[in-house]
Amino acid sequence: MGNMNDGAQPESKESPDQRWVMMLKEYLPKYGITLPENPHVLNIGCGNSVKWNYLAVTFYLASQGLGMPHYVGLDIQEDAFADAKKALDGLVHFVSGDARQLTDLVTGKYQLVVVEHPNLTTSRQGPKTWRKIFEETAEVLDDHGGVILTSFWLNDHLPAQVALERAGFRILFSGRNKYSGKEFDRASNGEALEFDKYVIIAKKATAGVGREKETHG
Repeated sequence: MGNMNDGAQPESKESPDQRWVMMLKEYLPKYGITLPENPHVLNIGCGNSVKWNYLAVTFYLASQGLGMPHYVGLDIQEDAFADAKKALDGLVHFVSGDARQLTDLVTGKYQLVVVEHPNLTTSRQGPKTWRKIFEETAEVLDDHGGVILTSFWLNDHLPAQVALERAGFRILFSGRNKYSGKEFDRASNGEALEFDKYVIIAKKATAGVGREKETHG
């Protein structure tokens, strides 16, 4: 792993959807994730913030002339995305259920999987739980598709990378996000917690040779 220092960055003034548009434009082409027309997009652990990501994905696809996404948002309880479901009625298909049984909850293949702020540090079982989720993710991910995952802080980012690798993913990029959001708290170790502070781009390890892993501080 490269040097992952916590150097200060200017606070982002963009809204979450604007930041995500910049992230998609930066990281997807750079690491060989080319989406087809009207791609299938899956957001795991979507919560109510899915509305920002849906707007960003839609804008990104429009800028590339790729139509509209077939977008699915999944979270363990319906209450988690209740507000977003009202706001995005008819635009996003919402599914409630345990992502460890992902292949029983969704059908078809997805060209892009979004995972925002997975919490691997809530319990000692966190890394094992997410490894199972990522194994299920590999089953529904198109061979040419990719995963974009963001974390608040290093304590979630590093275990997420390990869990992805153990689940059969190849890490194309792992490091500080150029378009992270504002600081909202500080951890007990003093690290600033920021929205989308770290980002990982990954593909299935079987999906060709591709680019070697990059890590950046």
